[in-house]
Amino acid sequence: MTGHPAPYRGLTARVAGIVRYPVKAMAGRPLPRVFLTPGRGLPLDRVIGLRNGTLMVRRHTHWTDSTAFLRLLKNASLARHTVTLTEEGEGSAVLRITAPSGEGITLRLRDGLPLPGDIDRADEVLRTWFPDGPLGPVTADAPGVSLWDWPTAPVSLINLDTVRALTDAAGVPVDHRRFRANLYVEGLGPWREFALVGRRVALGGAELDIVQATDRCRATTVNPDTGRRDLNVPVLLASRFGHLYCGVYARVVRPGPVAEGDRLTVLDTPADPAALPAPEPDWPRYATVTALREESPTVTTVRLADPAALAAAPGQHLRVHLADGDGPTWRSYTLTGTAPGALAISVKRVPDGRVSPLLHALRPGAHLRVSGPYGSPLVSPGPSRPLLLAVAGVGVTPVLPILRGLADSAPERPVTVLNVVRTPGDAPLWPAITALLARLPHATGRLYVTGGDGPLPPDARPGRPTEADYADLAPDPGGEAYLCGPAEFVKAARAALLAAGLAPGAIADEHFFSPVEVPLTDRPPPAPGPFPVRFAASGTEATWTADDGTLLDLGESAGVRLPSACRAGACGTCLQRVDGATAHLITPGVPVPSGHALLCCAVPVGPVTVTSA
Repeated sequence: MTGHPAPYRGLTARVAGIVRYPVKAMAGRPLPRVFLTPGRGLPLDRVIGLRNGTLMVRRHTHWTDSTAFLRLLKNASLARHTVTLTEEGEGSAVLRITAPSGEGITLRLRDGLPLPGDIDRADEVLRTWFPDGPLGPVTADAPGVSLWDWPTAPVSLINLDTVRALTDAAGVPVDHRRFRANLYVEGLGPWREFALVGRRVALGGAELDIVQATDRCRATTVNPDTGRRDLNVPVLLASRFGHLYCGVYARVVRPGPVAEGDRLTVLDTPADPAALPAPEPDWPRYATVTALREESPTVTTVRLADPAALAAAPGQHLRVHLADGDGPTWRSYTLTGTAPGALAISVKRVPDGRVSPLLHALRPGAHLRVSGPYGSPLVSPGPSRPLLLAVAGVGVTPVLPILRGLADSAPERPVTVLNVVRTPGDAPLWPAITALLARLPHATGRLYVTGGDGPLPPDARPGRPTEADYADLAPDPGGEAYLCGPAEFVKAARAALLAAGLAPGAIADEHFFSPVEVPLTDRPPPAPGPFPVRFAASGTEATWTADDGTLLDLGESAGVRLPSACRAGACGTCLQRVDGATAHLITPGVPVPSGHALLCCAVPVGPVTVTSA
């Protein structure tokens, strides 16, 4: 990024709130000031947890994953319990948990640990508060080790400017307490906290390394006042903003006091690389525009310097996240070029589009919020398996990285490119494609131009490809085809290739989708049950009723290990094939194919078998 200011330059903010959470998943207690110590979180933050029965020990000497404890993610009623903490000096404190009924538990703390006798008495009361169990006793770690969400990132930070952007997008107030941060800051501007990841900041008299972005799950759907799930924040993030992240995690590297009103300043020092987790592809981050190249009057290639420097497979795509006068939006673009620390996308300008005109108007030095790469490899790695790449319009963009990959790793592979465009001017990448095809000894290309004026490019054919053309170009039965373009083109090409004898499983097309606004509240189950549910992979059988929650909740309660992430229908991680009728309690934020369900938000409406992914 030489010659361009880094996206974190000039960022400052102020501390608007400090909160600690003595009991994991219960209400926080505000503090006017705090002293931060390297390697630790806020004093007496998350020193107590309520075991859910998956752990066999009652006291820990090391960090323990949050899945061992009751959490808002599955136990929304935790938000209705109040917590008070009175420090008495010399390492002593008194913690009181009060249920909505008014009944309370008092725990005396010494050096951050409750006295054993208090734990035993509290255990009896807790079993009456949470009778559906399984529930273990109150749990405390050894001194200095608490129950943060991440073992090396004990301090969470939320940007209130971002929360205001969520409120604007939702059309209803979004309470910042849903995010349960230790530090609330304002003045950065919406989403600019992502520019801090990998940097060191000064905060009051302390210094912190910002180590990772914070993904959001079903816990944020809980209203902190009522304990009810009334706003699907993950779906809000996924549908309006294109990702599931809000806030960042930090670790203290230099001790010092922090108080409300203190300034946050970005230092020139980067965060300690040894303490940084490997970046995840879906972390939103800021890339810097390094160059723009006009490929045609309608297509421009945007080159980006990407701080994450993530490797991308041919055909994967990048998301760009931005806003215009109508609010937030995002789009997916196939990567047409990758290099260490650099990416490129080729963008077709749509005159009435929201995003492409903004991308065409970028200039070198601009900062663009991106995430990815997304998507699975588009073609198999078989070095001798014949391959057809049939693309139309801007769907041609995956062809370039695929051909580059073949030239580097499997130059002998037979490959054919079929490209359909509307006019001769709509084929700006065709010369680059033919140059790559010339490097492959068993490659050929065929360009079809369906209309427009002017001379055709060399060897181009007028009109659309016919079934006979597809039959002529189709790989032999052992080959494969990849399709990309408008839905009608993909549908026609698939039908023609099937008619030519290509197996259905040998025809692939990449699905990536654009924003769709969905309701942000859940629907009640259409039927109360009971219904039998079988999880085929493990052979586990269970009976579902409305009190059991979703199919994901039911499976986990029965001891079945199932993939999940956001638990709010926004990420698609829990998508499974099902045999039987199901209903989604929310409108999913991702496409759900027929015969599948998102287990995190689906319920049965009759007997169901969860068969596979």
